[in-house]
Amino acid sequence: NIVSDSFSVTLAATIAVWPVVAHYFGIVSFVGPLATFLALLALPGIIATGAVAGLIGLVFLPLAQATGWLAWLFTSYMLFIVGGLAALPLSSIEVGPVGTVPIVIYYSALAAIVWLGSRWRDRAKSWLESGVSKSSRLVSRLPWRWVMPPLLILAILASAAAVTMPDDELHVSFFDIGQGDAILIQKGSQQVLIDGGPSPQLLALELGDRMPFWDRTIELVVLTHPHTDHLSGLVEVLERYQVEQVLYPDLDYESSL
Repeated sequence: NIVSDSFSVTLAATIAVWPVVAHYFGIVSFVGPLATFLALLALPGIIATGAVAGLIGLVFLPLAQATGWLAWLFTSYMLFIVGGLAALPLSSIEVGPVGTVPIVIYYSALAAIVWLGSRWRDRAKSWLESGVSKSSRLVSRLPWRWVMPPLLILAILASAAAVTMPDDELHVSFFDIGQGDAILIQKGSQQVLIDGGPSPQLLALELGDRMPFWDRTIELVVLTHPHTDHLSGLVEVLERYQVEQVLYPDLDYESSL
């Protein structure tokens, strides 16, 4: 059935790519297949309402904002599923960056297991043919309007990820965000943000332009002094991003923040 087939594909994909995920992110997730399966239920709603809101926004912004609340409902469900499963005990473990040698050993062992199971090859072939037949029938029954948008979104996300992959060069960006200062220092996948300026919205836009869309971690935030024109933008940063360390001076200063 569609539930077992979808979950099996998700599990197989997880087995195939988890060494790569561990290599780049240093974690291994145990709830990934379940989270992916449950979160995908909201994907058609997110795509449809997001596309409608974007088109309406070209003509009449207030109506587009109202439509955007529908997209927010679907997105909130997805975030709830992902956040709830991630909060479970032992949902993931930190393994640190996995080197090339363990990855080669893993895929070699995986290939060996498949090869050594030659006596089960005929049975596996029949299972595979049956699964392909079921998948083909399932795909043939799906309307193209539900198939093409997810494929298009995946293609766009893959292209955007490839373009925004960080390099090993040192990048220093000075943000023009009004009567304040904000500086972003990047080296590879590491980010340091110095001050936040007076506007959380402008700072969020600048960070969105400079940082890869899939990177939600800032390794260090530095506050040089607690004046409003340097501090205000950082309040939103602490809510939007995972900030590992904050460095600030021991100064007394009265502020509503």
